[in-house]
Amino acid sequence: MVEMGSLSKLAPYWFLLFTIGFGWFVLAPLVPALTQALGVGTAPILLIVSTYGYTMVVLGLLAGWISAKFTVKSALYSAAIISVIGLFGRAISSNYISFLITGVIAAIAYPLAMAPVGSVSESISKERSHTIIGVSVGLLFLGMAFGAFVGPGLFSSIGLYGTLWITVILSILAAIWIAFGIRDYPVNYKGRSLKGVFKVGMIKNWYVGLSISAMSVMFGGIASTVLLLNHFEFATALAYGGLFGGLAFLGSALGAIILPSLFEQYKMFRTGLVITGVLMFVFVAVMAFSLSYTTMLLLMAIGFFFFGFFGNAYWSMAMTSTTNYVSDPAQAGFATSMFSVLTNLGVAFVPVFLGPAFSSMTTIGIGVFVVLLIEFVSMILAPTLMVRKAKAPAAKATTRRRR
Repeated sequence: MVEMGSLSKLAPYWFLLFTIGFGWFVLAPLVPALTQALGVGTAPILLIVSTYGYTMVVLGLLAGWISAKFTVKSALYSAAIISVIGLFGRAISSNYISFLITGVIAAIAYPLAMAPVGSVSESISKERSHTIIGVSVGLLFLGMAFGAFVGPGLFSSIGLYGTLWITVILSILAAIWIAFGIRDYPVNYKGRSLKGVFKVGMIKNWYVGLSISAMSVMFGGIASTVLLLNHFEFATALAYGGLFGGLAFLGSALGAIILPSLFEQYKMFRTGLVITGVLMFVFVAVMAFSLSYTTMLLLMAIGFFFFGFFGNAYWSMAMTSTTNYVSDPAQAGFATSMFSVLTNLGVAFVPVFLGPAFSSMTTIGIGVFVVLLIEFVSMILAPTLMVRKAKAPAAKATTRRRR
């Protein structure tokens, strides 16, 4: 477990991630209300939801660079302030353009807070990096799940703009806690060189992260469409599609919080990677086959939840594994930033090209086969991921000065 001293430093950071996830996915169930309030179609609103992923692709490496050159505190202070500004602007917007602009501003907080998580874990406790990164990822997803689940209830109780103001209040609380809670974060690694951070072996980690993130997003988006193909009523398909997405997020949160910490406690790093990799593949198969070829809603729910549970635990451990290629917190933050950027590239492109295969019964078999192939490769990479720190190269002997 994380020591109490470290926990007091991490709590404000974790709360910030939770509020970012909540502010992000509380929009998902409010899409119909937002289309009416802003006078636009569904696609423009979905674009705002997607901007969080796009900002990670564009700004993830910048966030890692900021944490390395100016300490991770700079990135977190920026994330907290930008989150408040963006969410406040979103809550007072009366038209789509202003809502889009302020939504993009709010989304920038995501890469600034999440991408350099390696710097946070390495600077607080190198011995508990799996636990810290796992809980960090888990609380982001828990915020997303919480937003998706309570959004409709908040809308029914206090309306659209009341719901948006809740996100503002939470972001202000997070900013205040960040302002006073991370002052003791170490700064001794400030300004370190990032030369040589990239290692070829990281590509394996990137593939694992990309494959899991892409499938999580894709199946959440196609669930209702496939249910309609299997002759479910429209309202039922929409309701269960939303439920399955929420279960996947909830499973993702719990898996990332529980499993990496458990495997780290018993020093079972490689075993943990293999177990989560294998069970990720098992449950993506359950999810894909049950959704595509059956009407067994319980089996589908099990597939979505446990794919999220084991898949995100595997994703989190693969992310932590990238920090084993580098030697200090500054480089660790940049390593996890590269991982975040590449995995979000998968989210941006894979569902777009593979998702349409699940829109017709004539091509759905091809879609299932490609999904299983992608995740099988991800599974067999598990034993090859680095689980120990790479040895630092020996210092070069100093040369004599020429007269």
